[in-house]
Amino acid sequence: MGSFHAMVNAGVHVIMYSYYGLSAAGPRFQKYLWWKKHMTAIQLTQFVLISVHISQYYFMEKCDYQMPLWIHLIWMYGIFFFLLFSNFWVQAYIKGSRLPVPDHKTNQNGSTNGHLAMNGHANGHVQPCENGEIVMGKVKEI
Repeated sequence: MGSFHAMVNAGVHVIMYSYYGLSAAGPRFQKYLWWKKHMTAIQLTQFVLISVHISQYYFMEKCDYQMPLWIHLIWMYGIFFFLLFSNFWVQAYIKGSRLPVPDHKTNQNGSTNGHLAMNGHANGHVQPCENGEIVMGKVKEI
């Protein structure tokens, strides 16, 4: 009872991380990422399978599972994640409005529109040091 969800979840994660690996590999692999919608369908199927499988506990006269609390938690896990992923499915694939539309053009090629912190200083500004010598990465005055 307690291992079915882990087995299904591990299989789905192999598929999911294969997709993430291809998407992180760069633009030349974008042509292999046509199956994002199918991956979400696989995840929804996973949650249905987990919930249905663990629900058999509620119809058994006797089940000697060591901790029945885990059965209830696994059932809730399947139901809640099914609801969350269903909402994602509706927003992303049916309505097409999952992400808000930005009202400014995205900066590319290393430019930013925000503040950066470098070396612990905002905006990359550092205090000038004159007449110093660098010893083991620190400036020592002469």
